[in-house]
Amino acid sequence: MNAMSKKVAAGGIALALAMAGGGYWLGSSGMLGGGSPGASGSGESAGGVTQDGSGRKVLYWYDPMLPMERYNAPGKSSMGMDLQPKYQDEAAGGDGVRVSPEVQQNLGVRTARVVFDNMVPATSAVGRVEVDERRIVEVQTLTAGFVEKLSVRAVGEPVARGKLVASVYSPELYGAQQEYSSLLKIGSSAITPGLRQAARQRLALLGLPEGAIRNLDRGGRPQRTYAVYAPRTGIVTAIGARPGARVEPGQSIVTLADLSQVWVVAEVPEARLGLLKVGQTVEISFAAYPDEPRQGRIDYIFPTLDPEARTGRVRITLANPGGQLRIGMYANVVISGSPTGALVVPSEAVISTGKRDVVIVQRNGAFMPVEVEVGRTVGDRTEIRRGLNLDDVAVVSGQFLIDSEASLAGLIERLHKAPDHSGHSAALVEARGVIKSLDAKGRRVTLSHEAIGALGWPAMTMSFPVKDSSVLRGRSAGERVRFSFAKPAEGLTPVIERIVPESAK
Repeated sequence: MNAMSKKVAAGGIALALAMAGGGYWLGSSGMLGGGSPGASGSGESAGGVTQDGSGRKVLYWYDPMLPMERYNAPGKSSMGMDLQPKYQDEAAGGDGVRVSPEVQQNLGVRTARVVFDNMVPATSAVGRVEVDERRIVEVQTLTAGFVEKLSVRAVGEPVARGKLVASVYSPELYGAQQEYSSLLKIGSSAITPGLRQAARQRLALLGLPEGAIRNLDRGGRPQRTYAVYAPRTGIVTAIGARPGARVEPGQSIVTLADLSQVWVVAEVPEARLGLLKVGQTVEISFAAYPDEPRQGRIDYIFPTLDPEARTGRVRITLANPGGQLRIGMYANVVISGSPTGALVVPSEAVISTGKRDVVIVQRNGAFMPVEVEVGRTVGDRTEIRRGLNLDDVAVVSGQFLIDSEASLAGLIERLHKAPDHSGHSAALVEARGVIKSLDAKGRRVTLSHEAIGALGWPAMTMSFPVKDSSVLRGRSAGERVRFSFAKPAEGLTPVIERIVPESAK
């Protein structure tokens, strides 16, 4: 279940609960007594409710989309929909709410069994392509000199292994060549072999290529400049000396990076770092190649954490044939965890109310809400750690209807009501206000009340349901009163249990 589906589901239960706490009283009292305008139908009447001749007792007529509206006869609802009968054998009991198969089919109620299956947790992260620092080489000179020619002039140019990179003039190396060449011309003596060997080694230590030394051995002339070649294939990432510049021993003339292999460095949220380890499988996709996901493994987890973003870095090494992956490219990284067994349901079966998670299950032919403890969500499946049993049947769509029915039956309210530590009901909330209007038949009262600190409400005017019509007996519009009610669950309208004159004790 994606984030949007959860929000819709949560909105469904919130709306149902609100209607159960408020609109239910209007529907169950005002409309039940009078019937729908224009309602028509024929058949016997039982308890003032028109029957449909099916042999099953009809308790009331209602619109499944507005289950809080109840009517005594068939007809149209306030939304213009045809009313349907609610039979006595479908009425909610203490163990759940029953919904006819026809209504389930019309509203697309779907169910799924709770199963035990492997959950493979995945961590998503954003990564970036970077140079494999193990494949960076510096093209240097081993003796001081001057760059006379440079074959590469711009960063980003490709350079093949063995290609001439620069020609360098080194007075010291030029003099050493002349010395070696002179020793080669001296006739044999007891000391000349040792001197020649020492002079030859000096040329190698000063960086003269082996080919140039063999040329001197064959009688060639000393070269004023010597060539510097690329030790491997790569891309020029930096130029350290331009033509005419003096270079010192160890100074880089150019820097090359071999991009046949690159790193993808991913930023992982701090909370997920404990789930990662070297060797985990990773799937990587790039916006430039959406149909070409690549597989890799974590080969290093960096020991530091970004103190501002609160993310850690992990590294994946990827082959880069053809140089498709450019340095700086962004990547979508999905890191797979180790599979673990768990009870799972489709994620859309979980209704989040903000403070708790609920799954509506079907047991013994009735639907009932069950508070659950959820674990990990992987893809479209959610782990259930507590609340459900193997092979329970969970509702995965159409929860709005069932949740509304359950709210009317008081099942959802019982989930939200919690006794205090002594086992008694929580104390009533008391407030003050002025009665603006009242409806004894509809069991509602409109109050302009002061701020209610227990609920964090500011002063306002609003309509409340009352527990019983007797609560309004003797009260009149314009009267200043004190009223009290039990603190409602989140999303429910308070039901007033007592209204007395402000001066009453």
